[in-house]
Amino acid sequence: MQLKFIKIIFLIFLGFFYFGYSPSVSKSDVVNSDNNYMYSKVDIKESILEKTERTYTSEETYLARIIISKIGLNRPLYSLNSKLNTVDKNIEILKNSDMPDVINGNFILAAHNGYSLISYFHNLHKLQIGDEVNINYNDKKYTYRVSKIYDVIKTGKVAVKRDKNKTTITMITCKDDDKQLVVIGYLV
Repeated sequence: MQLKFIKIIFLIFLGFFYFGYSPSVSKSDVVNSDNNYMYSKVDIKESILEKTERTYTSEETYLARIIISKIGLNRPLYSLNSKLNTVDKNIEILKNSDMPDVINGNFILAAHNGYSLISYFHNLHKLQIGDEVNINYNDKKYTYRVSKIYDVIKTGKVAVKRDKNKTTITMITCKDDDKQLVVIGYLV
């Protein structure tokens, strides 16, 4: 009886880590602009992963690839209209993102943090100012240098603070139970 109880507790514990949750970002709205900085709010919704198969196959070609050598991340990114462009399957390109080739644009990405198989931003917290993030897009490599790292309280919105005169990458994931981690990089 005691062994059965321990097995049940273990399965619950394992399920918590496997089916963890983190933000899914749905839109971005500009709320303030001054001193050459753009402040925008990004809606965040909590999503509890359904117990579905986590593996998928696709003949769909990817749009871009993110490579962050420091944290061992090398992942394809899919187009905005792709069924694979969701945090529940991949790293999501947010709907209001500009592509990397847009001058002074903001390429915004969100992914899960935690210990599940789809927690692609699990090690994002290990990045430091000056680290490089590479995006391969349209046969060109875009290198961004991390310039800002900050936390915000998880309220359903994430304030994206960036220099609107620079081409930017913004990466968002959850941190702890009540915070979001925001990493901003500028094109080199």
